[in-house]
Amino acid sequence: MSTISVDATTDLRVDARRTRFREAVGGLAGRARTGDLLRMLLLPAAGLVTGGFAVMLLGWWGAAHTHRQIEQIPYLISGGLIGLGLVLLGGLLLATAVWMSTLRRMQEQADERGRAHLAELVAALTPPPAPKPRASRARATD
Repeated sequence: MSTISVDATTDLRVDARRTRFREAVGGLAGRARTGDLLRMLLLPAAGLVTGGFAVMLLGWWGAAHTHRQIEQIPYLISGGLIGLGLVLLGGLLLATAVWMSTLRRMQEQADERGRAHLAELVAALTPPPAPKPRASRARATD
């Protein structure tokens, strides 16, 4: 008898956990559709591009104030190449954000066209209402 009550209690706990899990997973899909994902790409991308140009500017500044050519190479490597890499990575993130917003806009337009087609189909397949029968005057006078 005690095993039955333990199993029933365990089933209730498992059901509660499953319900919480389903609610949490359902919330993930809603979060991915918001503009937060686009913002999560745009802010780091802008920071990387700005930081990359700043690093390149600092590298140029250091190389410009060094008279010996052998001392300019570290500035070229640390400032120029690392800055260029940051700019390229930021540009890639910006291109991804633009692509994602374009895909979202195209999906919204396709959904709207689909809704319009569905409404047309429903209207075409819905039978017209049957006319109400008229009561004859002869019956009304009887």
